[in-house]
Amino acid sequence: MKVNVTSIVRDHLRTLYSARTNRFSLWDAVLFYGVPLGASISSYVANFTLRPDVYNVSITFFGIFIALLLNIQVAIFAILQRRWDIPSDVRLAEIQQEKLAERRTLLGELNANLSYLVLICCVALFISLLGYVAQWEKNIPPALMTFVYSHFLLTLIMVVKRAHALFQKEYTSESN
Repeated sequence: MKVNVTSIVRDHLRTLYSARTNRFSLWDAVLFYGVPLGASISSYVANFTLRPDVYNVSITFFGIFIALLLNIQVAIFAILQRRWDIPSDVRLAEIQQEKLAERRTLLGELNANLSYLVLICCVALFISLLGYVAQWEKNIPPALMTFVYSHFLLTLIMVVKRAHALFQKEYTSESN
């Protein structure tokens, strides 16, 4: 099926692991899903409302982010395609292979997270359009927007951290 996005969600969830244990991190799941859910429930209970122009701004915001995230994915793909000279020394070649495998893993995780963020932006765009057209001011749409914005922000911070780690490795390996 052309619109089946379960692989994107599955691949993203696989990136929520503890680096120490190399296992799924319940803490990460609580942070990325539980905290936004708690904020969303709180906004629902508090009868949080949104003005119609908030939906309009959200449509613009998430639309721009879709384009930006897709461009970042293209740039990261270019990094993945980079060719490396293999050192003639066997031990240096092994070290390089380990670094390249680590880099490939990090790029794969970053790609999964970026694809997931694009998907979240698409969902947010749909919710924003629905909220704008239906002009709902109370309860469910504001609660959904609270979840989407907080989940998006936390996931974006994770992507920034992973991109930083990736580029930091690039800078340190270039200087060596």
